[in-house]
Amino acid sequence: MKYVKGIIGGIIGGFVASIPWILMYVYGNMILSILAFIIAFGVNYGYRLLKGEVNKHLPLIISITSIAIVVVVTLVIIPLLLLQKEGFAANMKNLQILYNSSEYVGAITKDLVISVLFTFLGISGIVRQIKQEVATEE
Repeated sequence: MKYVKGIIGGIIGGFVASIPWILMYVYGNMILSILAFIIAFGVNYGYRLLKGEVNKHLPLIISITSIAIVVVVTLVIIPLLLLQKEGFAANMKNLQILYNSSEYVGAITKDLVISVLFTFLGISGIVRQIKQEVATEE
């Protein structure tokens, strides 16, 4: 049960940490992928806040959760917000129309790859910290 609560906390923390990145992308008209760096920190914070178990499995949990959040934010949330910003309904039908544009798909794929790379940088820092923490507890 501790894992489930921790993962829920991690998901919430990761999405909260993604807010500055989303705002810069949608309303600042620029992708600051470096802001994806902090998502892993948000996942770690949320996981611990809801008392998830800290052990050798935590780096994998943080890695998978962080990457999943980056994918969802990049491929779903940001495009829906961009549609809304341009005056279109933010729904799955319009999202599908957007994804029919090869130009858009190319641009969003590039943004996704860069964002995942920065997320891995954040993950690596957290994983190093967790491994040291777990090693001292054993």
